[in-house]
Amino acid sequence: MSYLASLSREELIARIESLEAAVKVGEKNGSLTTEVGSSTSIPVTSSSSSSSRPALPETPSSPSPLVDENGKPLRKHDRKVIRKKEKEFRFNSHGQRHIALIISYHGWPYCGIALQDKPEIKTVESELLNALIKTKLIEDTNGINTLEGCGYSRCGRTDRGVSGNGQIVNLWVRSLRKRNDGGESLPNEFGYKDPTEDPIPSKPTSTSTEIEEDEIDGNSKQNKNKNKIKNKEIPSSPILEFPYPKLLNSVLPPSIRILGWSPLNTEFDSRFSCKFRHYKYAFHLKPTPSSDSLNLKLMEKGCEYLIGENDHRNFCKLDGSKQIKNHKRTILKAYFQEDDKSKKDGIDISQETSGSSEEDENYDDIEKEQSKESKKIIFNLIGTAFLWHQVRHIISVLFLIGMELEKPEIIKDLLNVEKYPSKPLYTMGDPLPLTLFECGYEQGLLDWRFSGYDGPWQSLSIEKKLELWDYAMNGKDSFERQLLQSTQKYDLKSWQINNSLNKLRQIFPTSQENQILSQRPETNESNQQKQIIYPVGGGEFIIGRSYKELKDRPRGETPDQVNEKYRLTKGDKKKKSKMEVEATNEDE
Repeated sequence: MSYLASLSREELIARIESLEAAVKVGEKNGSLTTEVGSSTSIPVTSSSSSSSRPALPETPSSPSPLVDENGKPLRKHDRKVIRKKEKEFRFNSHGQRHIALIISYHGWPYCGIALQDKPEIKTVESELLNALIKTKLIEDTNGINTLEGCGYSRCGRTDRGVSGNGQIVNLWVRSLRKRNDGGESLPNEFGYKDPTEDPIPSKPTSTSTEIEEDEIDGNSKQNKNKNKIKNKEIPSSPILEFPYPKLLNSVLPPSIRILGWSPLNTEFDSRFSCKFRHYKYAFHLKPTPSSDSLNLKLMEKGCEYLIGENDHRNFCKLDGSKQIKNHKRTILKAYFQEDDKSKKDGIDISQETSGSSEEDENYDDIEKEQSKESKKIIFNLIGTAFLWHQVRHIISVLFLIGMELEKPEIIKDLLNVEKYPSKPLYTMGDPLPLTLFECGYEQGLLDWRFSGYDGPWQSLSIEKKLELWDYAMNGKDSFERQLLQSTQKYDLKSWQINNSLNKLRQIFPTSQENQILSQRPETNESNQQKQIIYPVGGGEFIIGRSYKELKDRPRGETPDQVNEKYRLTKGDKKKKSKMEVEATNEDE
């Protein structure tokens, strides 16, 4: 089709109009074609009169017109869309490599991380799957089996509303590399698979539009990356891999971000190779304006009983479908730390300046008082593995200890399955403040980078890293700016909401309110009306007129009872349904 490049705009329009007219002529009188070389073509005159143009039919090999209905050339984006639809893509003609991704995501927009059978349920993995298919990094085999087909595995499962900052997944994806391509030596069968099909034969000539197609199409040349970095005068140009984070972040929603990728050279599984998982749960030391601050010393005392291997059946939600019989889990560390931002907010940097009004000074006092109330504490829980909702149950009991409604020893008692064979009924913590912060692996097993360089990175010297920096970290700075922009945006929104609270207290001073209410005479009736408030995390709290200790509350079912009930009800139904399906398939 290279001869089309030499035609003028008027000649191209003439050809299109003649082809459109030929459709009607061909239906009545047949078609007429003239072969020119190996391409189907027609003679075209420079006259603008449509009556003088010969009419020939379109052939199956005719390309889609690159002009709109008015004869105007299509925009660059529209031309690329047409080219992509026409271009054949063979996934198996590309090599595949085993990689790990580190993912950060917000939990509140999604129904957990795990991909569900129903496509309308939006999860983190459903968005990730769509991004992998759209960028052609994995082959679309329809539905939930697509991830299984690429050897996908995740470190930890987080539920609805729970976020993740250090979630690790591993999978096989399409590679830009080939063996013996002059780059870093590719790993063995655990890290790289050769193509199983021959590549699509390249066309003898390429149009300028085809040359411009990006890495996602799978036919970009290595010299494209070389030329970009060659302008920066770096001595050598290594053969590069796909910049996986950049590709995926370009199509993922802002609430999900790929922070880096690592080549894998061993038989790695993000779940079973993990040595520990680190969860963080944030909360405010003073839950509500009218409540007392949490007693952090008592909460720390309760944490001491968590360390070691214990049966955590009373700190989780039982799931009969899993038929779990062993609820023993090992907690390595459990501790509290003050949030860095809270430490900065606690520093008094205000100075008296000339011209400051009394109203401004009062407002500053209110802000200081409010900073004490908004002091944020982070609960850290590190263990080898966790049960369903385990962290949220533990923090809920710690809140009761911090409000001095329970003693720290209640943790030790709940871990004693002889004393508590089943869980007392209590509300678990809110999911919003919980995040999977880190997944721990053996040193050197993962080697993170952001861009397309796929050689060793962490083990390199400072001088070598400086030489290869643009290849390994290209695009990280702009990505970091995007995250900082989002952080500042939400921080300013929080500041605006705080202004509303401070203004309310400026209009109705808390000191005056306390002075007035302190004069109220106490009676038996007023004492009975006093409310008990205790937090459950995420700004949520429970209000009641009385509190019943956990030892006096009703108990749930034991794990054996839950498992047996499931087997006798849903388990038998599923087994029967499966047998019916198998019998139907045999009949067919």
